[in-house]
Amino acid sequence: MTAAAIDPSIRTTGTSSSAPDDLPELAHRQMAFRAERLARVYRLAPDQVDDLRQELAAEIVRALRRFDPAIASRTTFTRAVMDFWYRQKCKQLSREASARYRILPLPPLGTEGFDYADPRDSGFGDVDLRLDLVDRMGALPQDLFEIARDLLAGKSVPGIAAERGVHRGTVNRLVIRLRTHLADFDPNAN
Repeated sequence: MTAAAIDPSIRTTGTSSSAPDDLPELAHRQMAFRAERLARVYRLAPDQVDDLRQELAAEIVRALRRFDPAIASRTTFTRAVMDFWYRQKCKQLSREASARYRILPLPPLGTEGFDYADPRDSGFGDVDLRLDLVDRMGALPQDLFEIARDLLAGKSVPGIAAERGVHRGTVNRLVIRLRTHLADFDPNAN
């Protein structure tokens, strides 16, 4: 839909640009830039670029009804409208693109065996990790063992501090010592 169809009082060129004639040349260039950039980023067809330009022109025409020269210049107002439209259009096109590529293809025939399964779904690593953690906790000093037990039970640092009658900083220092003792257990944790 062109800008003239939305508001017949706005003159349009009738050429490839569907933006109102009374907008500054800078606004026309910014509209073209934004539409072409969206086309490059989201790999849109050429006819979709023209649709984007027309949609942006229509948005500007609708917004010009709210324009107040006492607040901002026409160029600033138009640029703000274009920026808002661009952010919204990026969100929309991102959602559409992610939905398009979300469906995973089937694996090639003959590759459905255990070697191609997702290792996160096996569960063996989780059990081994828990057993190693139990062994490692048994070797901890008594004060660190109690902190680890409370943390694994789901208690918070302020809760542990209140239960023991000590300051939160004391419990935090014990947690840091606990992390140091368990650092080689999971190198990515620290």
